[in-house]
Amino acid sequence: MSLKLYIDWLSQPSRFVAIVLNILKVPHEVVEIRIAEGKQRTPEYAKINPYRKVPAIVDKDGFQLAESHAIVKYIIKSRNIKTPLYPDDPQQSAKIDEYLDYHHTGTRKLSQYFFNLMVAPKLGIETTVNLEQAKKEAIFALKLLDTKFSTQDYICGKEITLADLSAYCEIMQLHMVNWDFSKYPNILNWMSRVTQIKEVNAGHEVLLKIVQKIRSKPKL
Repeated sequence: MSLKLYIDWLSQPSRFVAIVLNILKVPHEVVEIRIAEGKQRTPEYAKINPYRKVPAIVDKDGFQLAESHAIVKYIIKSRNIKTPLYPDDPQQSAKIDEYLDYHHTGTRKLSQYFFNLMVAPKLGIETTVNLEQAKKEAIFALKLLDTKFSTQDYICGKEITLADLSAYCEIMQLHMVNWDFSKYPNILNWMSRVTQIKEVNAGHEVLLKIVQKIRSKPKL
């Protein structure tokens, strides 16, 4: 049995894992779990991921794991992959871990804003999130990164790492709400560098098709 990756291409963490596996050329089978159809809540999927979220994996020996950052680090370690995306050097990997831990309560705020503005209404989900506050938190996260990119090319220095790939999957989807990135020139330059990787673009094909449909709307 090959490694199975359970994802929804509209899920940021899902795209992140798929992109990393493709960059590292790790053989795997993609199994789509469409969140909009509630497939993550089925009893069958709950046996794979009791948290009922995507992504998740089932390795060839039957080992199951959820949470995107945990998954990619497990893949790298279990297969003894040497990669600058997550170096062996303890200080370098610690700085990557530092960002990945921050990501959940920092850059992921962009998703909270995006989800409650665009996705929740379409799914009929009632939300109590204050959109103005969510937007302020999103702006704060973007300003932090824009300042960082004024002195370095990538989140952890001179090389692209897991930190950049995770962040890009979050930030890129702001195109779906026609976000005005002209206020963040350093982020735009960083995004341009990240998209030089073909696997990054391939991982966003589904999302990009949606983005193209809303390009004519006013910027936020």
